[in-house]
Amino acid sequence: MPTLQESPESSSPIITKAVAAGLAGQTVENYIFPGWQKFILLKLGMLPQIFGRTAISNFQSISGIPREELRSFSINNLIKNRIDDYKFSKSQFPVITVGTGAGGATTYLSLALNAPFLPQAFVLTLKGGSYRGNATEYFQRTINLAQEITNKDENLVTIQHYDPVHDGWLTRFVNHLRFKLISLPDSYAEFIKAHLTKNGTVVFLDGGARWMRYKVGPRNYFQVGGWGDIPTEEFLTGSPRLEHYTKITGLQFAKWGLDTNQYPLEMGPESEWGSEPGLAEALELFCQSEGYNFVRITCPEPYDFSKLAYSAAELMLRKDGRQPSGVLVECFSQFDSSSAMQSGLLPLWLVFNTTDGARFLKESAKTFPKGIPVFFSPLSTFSLTPDLAPWSDWEDALSSNYINIGARKSHYPADAKALITWAEPLRAWVKANYAPIQSRLSALELADLALQIIHPA
Repeated sequence: MPTLQESPESSSPIITKAVAAGLAGQTVENYIFPGWQKFILLKLGMLPQIFGRTAISNFQSISGIPREELRSFSINNLIKNRIDDYKFSKSQFPVITVGTGAGGATTYLSLALNAPFLPQAFVLTLKGGSYRGNATEYFQRTINLAQEITNKDENLVTIQHYDPVHDGWLTRFVNHLRFKLISLPDSYAEFIKAHLTKNGTVVFLDGGARWMRYKVGPRNYFQVGGWGDIPTEEFLTGSPRLEHYTKITGLQFAKWGLDTNQYPLEMGPESEWGSEPGLAEALELFCQSEGYNFVRITCPEPYDFSKLAYSAAELMLRKDGRQPSGVLVECFSQFDSSSAMQSGLLPLWLVFNTTDGARFLKESAKTFPKGIPVFFSPLSTFSLTPDLAPWSDWEDALSSNYINIGARKSHYPADAKALITWAEPLRAWVKANYAPIQSRLSALELADLALQIIHPA
């Protein structure tokens, strides 16, 4: 039986591979496509975006892992895959980061610390979704499997994550089952002892994002919706804009709650951006027993990680005695932190291409240094969600003064070509303006910076 692989759109493998490449002074492709898929995507990119939206959505019907392949599932296999991303290096590091995988922000913070990153969360994409948008049908796909897994492994919680809006092109055909560590795996402990210097520091990136979720088992949860500009309650109770969305997309349901008499509804860590209790506490005890330092950096929202990464870049450049060469605005999994490190760009990471992201960008842009290039990588999501930021919002946020390295205005948000070519103009510029950041930050410097910008007195 082949080794299970995490979802290609999952943050954990994208981040660990990007961090590993950055530590080696290299770049990596976040999106891996075989040659025949590249050919199709480039051809789709030559057509109006409606063709891309339709083709990409229907393609998901042949993706996903068959349920029977999880009969002998062990989280250790997924952990090994992430640790193997660092097999190139036998060296030790002053810091190792663990915790929330907040996309480009986590990647950049890890590189700023010269630290490998070990994720708390893992996700598998399984065959079978709900074509009609029925939450109960989606829930029943994997609830028994989720409970079976946690019954065998008390070190895990599972979250069935159902977002029929932002992931609507996926959830018709596949379902997402996320696993989070709530204790310290032996393989993580062994990795830390092998790669952390004497008196080194483990930094836990603690995601404080919260979301409503159903408790559907002793350590099992079902989350509806995800981060964007649609509140958690709206997914459960419905709204006029969600009713309109379901009509134009052909879904037969416009609210997605479960029966609260059977499954209690509670506020808890958000599936993608929230840290589940347990791992941080186990890490701290481990560090105490092994003589390592432990630093916990808590960010209440995913955008706080972005603020911290941006400020960390500013501090490193000041330590180098130089000015930033530009600003790099990236989104979700479409990021290249190595390019920022290799050329002195200030990185600003956006969670998604939704209106809350456009507001964050507009506010952040007020602090951008004047007279330097601003690279913007708009994301292709192939979904016209109710909270999608229109192109005009991005241009307003950046005052139309930017270099587009992502989805084209004519094809946003369904630019199949951009999935293949988005990094090319950025890397060409970096090659011509190669000037790596030399300084790095200590764990205490980063913790102090976090207190200043996220938890000011």
